[in-house]
Amino acid sequence: PVRSSKPRVVRECRAVMPVSETFRTVVLVFLGTHIPATLMMDSQALLPPAIVPGFMKSLLDFHVRTNSDPLMADPPAWFKSFILFELMFQLPFFFIGFKAFYERRNWIRMPGVVYGAHTATTLIPILAVILHPATAFPDEAARWRLFFIYLPYLLVPASMAYALGVDDKPFGAKGGPNKLKIF
Repeated sequence: PVRSSKPRVVRECRAVMPVSETFRTVVLVFLGTHIPATLMMDSQALLPPAIVPGFMKSLLDFHVRTNSDPLMADPPAWFKSFILFELMFQLPFFFIGFKAFYERRNWIRMPGVVYGAHTATTLIPILAVILHPATAFPDEAARWRLFFIYLPYLLVPASMAYALGVDDKPFGAKGGPNKLKIF
């Protein structure tokens, strides 16, 4: 065989746009639905019951009864600290992140990595409590149901941190046009 004297060129394999339309849609739904969940459910761990509207109390009571959620039934101090940070940091991010993902803005990269890494990290102790044998549940099906209710709050933010962290232009060189029509 004849060998060429030309050096081989190894081309860098790099995704042009690591944030796919499918993942972008998942993030938009996640952020959009997390706003009312935070305001109507999670905030009750910190708010005085006297100021919580009745429909919100009923919604939380339904969740606790249906899903046997020990963390929302009687929130421990460490869980309340996570909720406080959710209200102060994550809630504003839900609006900002939704707008940035909707408009395909690359500037969301670092805030999204910080949000995703922080949120995914907070879910580790939450899921550990749910899975721990000392945590009482009516049966194992209830334990696993609650686990799978909380799991997306680990997976989506962790995936967001990864997707935004692998490229300095997660939506392409110019950010790209908005192809997703929501409104």
